[in-house]
Amino acid sequence: MASNIQAAGAEAEIKEPEYSALAASHEQPCITIYMSDNTPVGGMEQILTRLKNLLRTAESSFQGFPMTVGEAEELLTSHWSSIQDNEPVHPGTQGLAIFMSRNFFGRCHLPIAAPGFVVVGREFFIRPLLRFVPTDDRFFVLALSQKHVKLFEGSRRGIRERTMKEVPENLHDDLEGLPFAARHKGVYHGPSLDHKDRLIHFFRDIDHGVAASLKGQQAPLVVASVDYLFPIYKEANTYPDLLEDMVTGNPDLLSPYALHAASWRVVEKQFSEARARAFAVYQAHINSSRTSSNLRKVVIAAERGLVRFLFLPSEGEQWGSLAAPETVHVHNKQEPGDDELLNLAAVLTIRRGGHVYVVPPNELPEGAEVAAVFRF
Repeated sequence: MASNIQAAGAEAEIKEPEYSALAASHEQPCITIYMSDNTPVGGMEQILTRLKNLLRTAESSFQGFPMTVGEAEELLTSHWSSIQDNEPVHPGTQGLAIFMSRNFFGRCHLPIAAPGFVVVGREFFIRPLLRFVPTDDRFFVLALSQKHVKLFEGSRRGIRERTMKEVPENLHDDLEGLPFAARHKGVYHGPSLDHKDRLIHFFRDIDHGVAASLKGQQAPLVVASVDYLFPIYKEANTYPDLLEDMVTGNPDLLSPYALHAASWRVVEKQFSEARARAFAVYQAHINSSRTSSNLRKVVIAAERGLVRFLFLPSEGEQWGSLAAPETVHVHNKQEPGDDELLNLAAVLTIRRGGHVYVVPPNELPEGAEVAAVFRF
Protein backbone atom coordinates (compact mmCIF):
# COMPACT_ATOMS: atom_id res chain seq x y z
CA MET A 1 0.00 0.00 0.00
CA ALA A 2 2.72 2.46 0.93
CA SER A 3 6.46 2.86 0.72
CA ASN A 4 8.78 3.83 3.56
CA ILE A 5 11.18 6.30 1.98
CA GLN A 6 14.07 7.70 3.99
CA ALA A 7 14.11 11.44 3.49
CA ALA A 8 17.49 12.77 2.43
CA GLY A 9 18.98 15.03 5.04
CA ALA A 10 16.62 13.90 7.81
CA GLU A 11 16.23 10.97 10.15
CA ALA A 12 12.51 10.56 9.58
CA GLU A 13 10.67 8.14 7.37
CA ILE A 14 7.61 9.20 5.44
CA LYS A 15 4.70 7.11 4.30
CA GLU A 16 4.23 7.79 0.61
CA PRO A 17 1.33 5.92 -0.99
CA GLU A 18 1.99 4.92 -4.56
CA TYR A 19 -0.30 6.51 -7.13
CA SER A 20 -1.29 3.10 -8.46
CA ALA A 21 -2.73 2.33 -5.01
CA LEU A 22 -4.45 5.70 -4.65
CA ALA A 23 -5.98 5.43 -8.14
CA ALA A 24 -7.25 1.88 -7.65
CA SER A 25 -10.94 1.22 -7.06
CA HIS A 26 -11.74 1.40 -3.36
CA GLU A 27 -14.80 0.84 -1.23
CA GLN A 28 -16.74 4.10 -1.13
CA PRO A 29 -16.57 6.68 0.24
CA CYS A 30 -12.98 7.66 -0.41
CA ILE A 31 -12.02 10.31 2.15
CA THR A 32 -9.15 12.72 1.48
CA ILE A 33 -7.87 15.20 4.07
CA TYR A 34 -5.27 17.91 3.52
CA MET A 35 -3.94 20.10 6.32
CA SER A 36 -0.91 22.08 7.43
CA ASP A 37 1.39 20.29 9.86
CA ASN A 38 2.97 22.69 12.32
CA THR A 39 2.40 20.47 15.32
CA PRO A 40 5.33 20.40 17.77
CA VAL A 41 7.31 17.27 18.53
CA GLY A 42 5.18 14.71 20.35
CA GLY A 43 1.95 16.23 19.10
CA MET A 44 0.42 13.22 17.37
CA GLU A 45 -2.74 13.52 19.48
CA GLN A 46 -3.04 17.16 18.44
CA ILE A 47 -2.83 16.13 14.77
CA LEU A 48 -5.57 13.54 15.28
CA THR A 49 -7.83 16.12 16.96
CA ARG A 50 -7.35 18.56 14.10
CA LEU A 51 -8.09 15.83 11.54
CA LYS A 52 -11.33 14.94 13.34
CA ASN A 53 -12.36 18.60 13.43
CA LEU A 54 -11.80 18.83 9.69
CA LEU A 55 -13.87 15.70 9.14
CA ARG A 56 -16.80 17.26 11.01
CA THR A 57 -16.77 20.27 8.68
CA ALA A 58 -17.52 17.86 5.82
CA GLU A 59 -20.43 16.06 7.50
CA SER A 60 -22.87 16.94 4.73
CA SER A 61 -20.54 15.40 2.14
CA PHE A 62 -21.22 11.94 3.58
CA GLN A 63 -24.85 12.06 2.44
CA GLY A 64 -25.50 9.33 -0.09
CA PHE A 65 -22.54 7.23 1.06
CA PRO A 66 -22.74 4.17 3.35
CA MET A 67 -20.73 5.89 6.11
CA THR A 68 -21.40 8.62 8.65
CA VAL A 69 -18.92 11.24 9.78
CA GLY A 70 -18.86 9.48 13.16
CA GLU A 71 -17.87 6.21 11.50
CA ALA A 72 -15.19 8.08 9.57
CA GLU A 73 -13.77 9.41 12.85
CA GLU A 74 -13.70 5.89 14.27
CA LEU A 75 -11.97 4.62 11.13
CA LEU A 76 -9.35 7.36 11.39
CA THR A 77 -8.81 6.65 15.08
CA SER A 78 -8.41 2.91 14.50
CA HIS A 79 -5.59 3.53 12.03
CA TRP A 80 -4.03 6.35 14.02
CA SER A 81 -3.72 4.34 17.21
CA SER A 82 -1.62 1.76 15.36
CA ILE A 83 0.90 4.33 14.11
CA GLN A 84 1.10 7.14 16.67
CA ASP A 85 3.74 5.39 18.78
CA ASN A 86 5.93 4.69 15.75
CA GLU A 87 5.44 7.78 13.58
CA PRO A 88 8.69 9.73 13.53
CA VAL A 89 8.79 13.50 13.37
CA HIS A 90 9.66 14.75 9.91
CA PRO A 91 10.99 18.31 10.35
CA GLY A 92 11.27 19.03 6.64
CA THR A 93 7.51 18.96 5.99
CA GLN A 94 4.77 21.53 6.46
CA GLY A 95 1.68 19.67 5.31
CA LEU A 96 -0.08 16.34 5.64
CA ALA A 97 -2.42 14.37 3.38
CA ILE A 98 -4.59 11.47 4.55
CA PHE A 99 -6.32 8.98 2.22
CA MET A 100 -8.72 6.47 3.75
CA SER A 101 -11.62 4.20 2.98
CA ARG A 102 -12.83 1.04 4.67
CA ASN A 103 -10.18 -0.98 2.81
CA PHE A 104 -7.31 1.53 2.51
CA PHE A 105 -5.26 3.94 4.60
CA GLY A 106 -2.33 6.04 3.46
CA ARG A 107 -0.66 9.27 4.50
CA CYS A 108 1.90 11.55 2.95
CA HIS A 109 3.91 14.43 4.39
CA LEU A 110 4.00 17.44 2.08
CA PRO A 111 6.90 19.84 1.52
CA ILE A 112 4.69 22.96 1.82
CA ALA A 113 1.73 23.92 3.97
CA ALA A 114 -1.67 22.87 2.64
CA PRO A 115 -4.96 24.58 3.47
CA GLY A 116 -7.18 22.35 5.58
CA PHE A 117 -10.02 20.73 3.67
CA VAL A 118 -11.80 17.40 3.21
CA VAL A 119 -13.13 15.76 0.04
CA VAL A 120 -15.53 12.83 0.31
CA GLY A 121 -16.22 11.09 -2.97
CA ARG A 122 -16.00 8.05 -5.17
CA GLU A 123 -12.25 8.53 -5.72
CA PHE A 124 -9.37 9.93 -3.69
CA PHE A 125 -8.64 13.59 -4.37
CA ILE A 126 -5.05 13.39 -5.63
CA ARG A 127 -4.73 16.60 -7.67
CA PRO A 128 -3.11 18.69 -4.90
CA LEU A 129 -0.71 15.81 -4.24
CA LEU A 130 0.30 15.74 -7.91
CA ARG A 131 1.79 19.23 -7.52
CA PHE A 132 3.98 18.12 -4.61
CA VAL A 133 4.76 14.51 -5.50
CA PRO A 134 4.81 13.94 -9.29
CA THR A 135 3.76 10.52 -10.52
CA ASP A 136 7.09 9.98 -12.27
CA ASP A 137 9.62 10.47 -9.49
CA ARG A 138 9.99 6.85 -8.36
CA PHE A 139 13.15 4.92 -9.24
CA PHE A 140 15.51 2.16 -8.13
CA VAL A 141 19.26 2.20 -7.56
CA LEU A 142 21.53 -0.84 -7.76
CA ALA A 143 24.73 -0.09 -5.84
CA LEU A 144 27.19 -2.52 -7.35
CA SER A 145 30.76 -3.37 -6.40
CA GLN A 146 32.75 -6.58 -6.12
CA LYS A 147 32.44 -6.39 -2.32
CA HIS A 148 28.83 -5.32 -1.79
CA VAL A 149 25.48 -5.39 -3.59
CA LYS A 150 22.52 -3.27 -2.46
CA LEU A 151 19.19 -2.35 -4.06
CA PHE A 152 17.46 0.90 -3.13
CA GLU A 153 14.04 2.36 -3.85
CA GLY A 154 13.79 6.11 -4.07
CA SER A 155 12.00 9.28 -5.02
CA ARG A 156 13.10 12.89 -5.26
CA ARG A 157 12.95 13.06 -1.46
CA GLY A 158 15.13 10.11 -0.44
CA ILE A 159 16.00 6.43 -0.76
CA ARG A 160 15.64 3.33 1.35
CA GLU A 161 17.25 -0.07 0.99
CA ARG A 162 15.10 -2.79 -0.54
CA THR A 163 15.59 -6.44 0.37
CA MET A 164 16.75 -8.92 -2.28
CA LYS A 165 16.58 -12.64 -1.60
CA GLU A 166 19.13 -15.27 -2.63
CA VAL A 167 21.61 -12.74 -3.96
CA PRO A 168 25.34 -13.15 -3.27
CA GLU A 169 26.58 -10.32 -1.08
CA ASN A 170 29.87 -10.09 -2.96
CA LEU A 171 31.95 -11.71 -5.70
CA HIS A 172 33.71 -14.06 -3.27
CA ASP A 173 30.39 -15.44 -1.97
CA ASP A 174 29.21 -15.93 -5.54
CA LEU A 175 32.33 -17.92 -6.41
CA GLU A 176 31.69 -20.11 -3.38
CA GLY A 177 28.46 -21.14 -5.09
CA LEU A 178 30.25 -22.35 -8.23
CA PRO A 179 31.26 -25.98 -8.71
CA PHE A 180 34.59 -26.71 -7.03
CA ALA A 181 36.49 -27.38 -10.27
CA ALA A 182 35.26 -24.24 -11.99
CA ARG A 183 35.90 -22.17 -8.89
CA HIS A 184 39.49 -23.27 -8.54
CA LYS A 185 40.24 -23.13 -12.24
CA GLY A 186 39.03 -19.55 -12.27
CA VAL A 187 40.96 -18.49 -9.23
CA TYR A 188 44.17 -20.47 -9.44
CA HIS A 189 44.63 -22.08 -12.83
CA GLY A 190 44.02 -21.52 -16.55
CA PRO A 191 41.83 -19.05 -18.36
CA SER A 192 38.63 -21.10 -18.51
CA LEU A 193 36.97 -18.86 -15.96
CA ASP A 194 38.64 -15.48 -16.36
CA HIS A 195 37.78 -12.33 -14.46
CA LYS A 196 35.04 -11.18 -16.85
CA ASP A 197 33.45 -14.64 -16.82
CA ARG A 198 33.38 -14.54 -13.03
CA LEU A 199 31.78 -11.11 -13.11
CA ILE A 200 29.18 -12.24 -15.65
CA HIS A 201 28.25 -15.15 -13.40
CA PHE A 202 28.12 -12.81 -10.40
CA PHE A 203 25.98 -10.26 -12.24
CA ARG A 204 23.56 -12.87 -13.57
CA ASP A 205 22.93 -14.02 -10.03
CA ILE A 206 22.36 -10.41 -9.04
CA ASP A 207 20.06 -9.85 -12.01
CA HIS A 208 17.93 -12.82 -10.91
CA GLY A 209 17.53 -11.17 -7.52
CA VAL A 210 16.76 -7.78 -9.03
CA ALA A 211 14.20 -9.28 -11.43
CA ALA A 212 12.47 -11.11 -8.58
CA SER A 213 12.45 -8.05 -6.33
CA LEU A 214 11.21 -5.68 -9.06
CA LYS A 215 8.75 -8.02 -10.75
CA GLY A 216 5.91 -5.99 -12.23
CA GLN A 217 7.67 -2.65 -11.65
CA GLN A 218 8.18 -0.09 -14.40
CA ALA A 219 10.28 2.56 -12.64
CA PRO A 220 13.78 3.23 -13.99
CA LEU A 221 16.79 1.44 -12.52
CA VAL A 222 20.09 3.30 -12.08
CA VAL A 223 23.34 1.41 -11.57
CA ALA A 224 25.98 2.94 -9.30
CA SER A 225 29.37 1.37 -9.92
CA VAL A 226 32.88 1.98 -11.24
CA ASP A 227 33.05 2.50 -14.99
CA TYR A 228 34.24 -0.89 -16.17
CA LEU A 229 31.60 -2.90 -14.27
CA PHE A 230 28.56 -1.27 -15.88
CA PRO A 231 29.00 -2.59 -19.45
CA ILE A 232 29.47 -6.09 -18.05
CA TYR A 233 26.37 -5.79 -15.87
CA LYS A 234 24.35 -4.66 -18.90
CA GLU A 235 25.20 -7.97 -20.59
CA ALA A 236 23.60 -9.83 -17.69
CA ASN A 237 20.68 -7.47 -17.12
CA THR A 238 17.09 -8.47 -17.95
CA TYR A 239 15.24 -5.58 -16.21
CA PRO A 240 13.66 -3.66 -19.10
CA ASP A 241 13.91 -0.17 -17.56
CA LEU A 242 17.65 -0.05 -16.87
CA LEU A 243 18.95 3.44 -17.70
CA GLU A 244 21.92 4.00 -19.96
CA ASP A 245 23.24 6.73 -17.68
CA MET A 246 24.83 5.66 -14.42
CA VAL A 247 26.28 6.94 -11.16
CA THR A 248 30.03 6.64 -11.68
CA GLY A 249 32.28 5.65 -8.80
CA ASN A 250 32.54 3.08 -6.06
CA PRO A 251 29.17 3.16 -4.23
CA ASP A 252 30.83 1.70 -1.12
CA LEU A 253 32.38 5.15 -0.63
CA LEU A 254 29.08 7.06 -0.87
CA SER A 255 26.77 7.86 2.03
CA PRO A 256 23.04 7.18 1.45
CA TYR A 257 22.50 10.92 1.04
CA ALA A 258 25.28 11.25 -1.53
CA LEU A 259 24.01 8.18 -3.40
CA HIS A 260 20.50 9.65 -3.47
CA ALA A 261 21.72 13.02 -4.75
CA ALA A 262 23.81 11.44 -7.51
CA SER A 263 21.11 9.01 -8.63
CA TRP A 264 18.42 11.68 -8.54
CA ARG A 265 20.45 13.81 -10.95
CA VAL A 266 20.41 10.90 -13.38
CA VAL A 267 16.69 10.10 -13.13
CA GLU A 268 15.54 13.73 -12.97
CA LYS A 269 17.09 14.28 -16.38
CA GLN A 270 15.31 11.13 -17.61
CA PHE A 271 11.95 12.26 -16.20
CA SER A 272 12.29 15.77 -17.65
CA GLU A 273 13.10 14.35 -21.07
CA ALA A 274 10.12 11.96 -20.86
CA ARG A 275 7.75 14.82 -20.00
CA ALA A 276 9.15 16.94 -22.84
CA ARG A 277 8.74 14.05 -25.29
CA ALA A 278 5.15 13.51 -24.14
CA PHE A 279 4.24 17.17 -24.63
CA ALA A 280 5.98 17.18 -28.01
CA VAL A 281 3.68 14.32 -29.06
CA TYR A 282 0.69 16.45 -28.04
CA GLN A 283 1.95 19.48 -29.96
CA ALA A 284 2.72 17.38 -33.05
CA HIS A 285 -0.84 16.04 -33.18
CA ILE A 286 -2.80 19.01 -31.84
CA ASN A 287 -6.21 19.45 -33.47
CA SER A 288 -6.15 15.84 -34.66
CA SER A 289 -8.08 12.78 -33.51
CA ARG A 290 -5.06 11.68 -31.44
CA THR A 291 -5.39 14.58 -29.01
CA SER A 292 -8.05 16.62 -27.29
CA SER A 293 -8.44 19.61 -24.98
CA ASN A 294 -12.17 19.01 -24.51
CA LEU A 295 -12.80 18.09 -20.87
CA ARG A 296 -15.85 15.92 -21.56
CA LYS A 297 -14.07 13.98 -24.28
CA VAL A 298 -10.95 13.53 -22.16
CA VAL A 299 -12.85 12.21 -19.12
CA ILE A 300 -14.72 9.67 -21.26
CA ALA A 301 -11.47 8.60 -22.95
CA ALA A 302 -9.78 8.23 -19.56
CA GLU A 303 -12.64 6.05 -18.32
CA ARG A 304 -12.20 3.84 -21.41
CA GLY A 305 -8.44 3.58 -20.86
CA LEU A 306 -7.56 5.52 -23.98
CA VAL A 307 -5.48 8.35 -22.45
CA ARG A 308 -1.74 7.88 -22.87
CA PHE A 309 -0.61 11.31 -21.61
CA LEU A 310 -2.71 13.71 -19.56
CA PHE A 311 -1.70 17.32 -18.91
CA LEU A 312 -3.44 19.12 -16.05
CA PRO A 313 -3.22 22.75 -14.93
CA SER A 314 -1.64 23.32 -11.54
CA GLU A 315 -4.65 25.33 -10.37
CA GLY A 316 -8.42 25.49 -10.84
CA GLU A 317 -11.31 23.07 -10.37
CA GLN A 318 -14.13 21.81 -12.57
CA TRP A 319 -17.00 19.97 -10.91
CA GLY A 320 -19.45 17.64 -12.57
CA SER A 321 -20.28 13.97 -12.98
CA LEU A 322 -19.64 11.00 -15.25
CA ALA A 323 -22.86 9.14 -15.92
CA ALA A 324 -23.72 6.10 -18.02
CA PRO A 325 -23.56 5.70 -20.90
CA GLU A 326 -20.41 7.81 -21.21
CA THR A 327 -22.06 11.14 -20.46
CA VAL A 328 -20.21 13.93 -18.66
CA HIS A 329 -22.16 16.71 -16.95
CA VAL A 330 -20.19 19.89 -16.21
CA HIS A 331 -21.46 22.27 -13.51
CA ASN A 332 -20.58 25.87 -12.74
CA LYS A 333 -20.18 24.99 -9.06
CA GLN A 334 -20.07 21.83 -6.99
CA GLU A 335 -23.39 20.03 -6.65
CA PRO A 336 -24.27 17.03 -4.44
CA GLY A 337 -22.75 13.85 -5.85
CA ASP A 338 -20.25 15.70 -8.04
CA ASP A 339 -16.67 14.71 -8.77
CA GLU A 340 -13.88 17.18 -9.49
CA LEU A 341 -13.53 16.24 -13.15
CA LEU A 342 -9.84 17.07 -13.57
CA ASN A 343 -9.09 14.83 -10.58
CA LEU A 344 -11.34 12.13 -12.01
CA ALA A 345 -9.47 12.27 -15.32
CA ALA A 346 -6.15 11.92 -13.46
CA VAL A 347 -7.33 8.97 -11.37
CA LEU A 348 -8.77 7.12 -14.35
CA THR A 349 -5.66 7.79 -16.47
CA ILE A 350 -3.33 6.40 -13.78
CA ARG A 351 -5.64 3.45 -13.12
CA ARG A 352 -5.48 2.50 -16.80
CA GLY A 353 -1.70 2.85 -17.03
CA GLY A 354 -1.42 6.35 -18.51
CA HIS A 355 0.89 9.17 -17.44
CA VAL A 356 -0.22 12.40 -15.75
CA TYR A 357 1.75 15.65 -15.81
CA VAL A 358 0.95 18.90 -14.00
CA VAL A 359 1.86 21.91 -16.14
CA PRO A 360 1.59 25.68 -15.79
CA PRO A 361 -1.75 26.90 -17.19
CA ASN A 362 0.00 28.90 -19.92
CA GLU A 363 1.37 25.67 -21.43
CA LEU A 364 -2.13 24.43 -22.23
CA PRO A 365 -3.96 25.58 -25.37
CA GLU A 366 -5.69 28.92 -24.90
CA GLY A 367 -8.87 28.48 -22.87
CA ALA A 368 -8.28 24.74 -22.32
CA GLU A 369 -8.78 23.15 -18.90
CA VAL A 370 -6.96 19.97 -19.84
CA ALA A 371 -5.00 18.34 -22.68
CA ALA A 372 -4.56 14.70 -23.56
CA VAL A 373 -2.85 12.38 -26.02
CA PHE A 374 -4.80 9.22 -26.83
CA ARG A 375 -3.37 5.76 -27.29
CA PHE A 376 -4.96 5.27 -30.70
